[in-house]
Amino acid sequence: MSFAFSRDKRLCSAADFKQVFDQADIKVSCRHLLILAKVSHHDHPRLGLVIAKKNIRKATGRNRVKRHIRETFRLKQDELGHLDIVVLARRGLDELENYDINKLLSRQWHKLARRLGEWQQS
Repeated sequence: MSFAFSRDKRLCSAADFKQVFDQADIKVSCRHLLILAKVSHHDHPRLGLVIAKKNIRKATGRNRVKRHIRETFRLKQDELGHLDIVVLARRGLDELENYDINKLLSRQWHKLARRLGEWQQS
């Protein structure tokens, strides 16, 4: 499996995002993040980010959060099956230290993979 984060691993169009928002099969939530996922026909997971200015005021904070999300996704993508994933940042995520953001994201990706397994069994 390639660990690159190329264009084919991203949700690019509004229609892709809308499909995940409207028909999410799996939801993973915590105080700082909401992850919505929908099983797709692609042979790899795809990622879309919603990092609102309302929740993270400074551009540097938004960029740092996006960088961490993309990097942890890139490393964990082989565990995530065939999902279209949208990650929504909530207020306060930018206030965490880098280590804490990575730890939180790793925990959420693991939870998502576990829920995918449960969803496939039902």
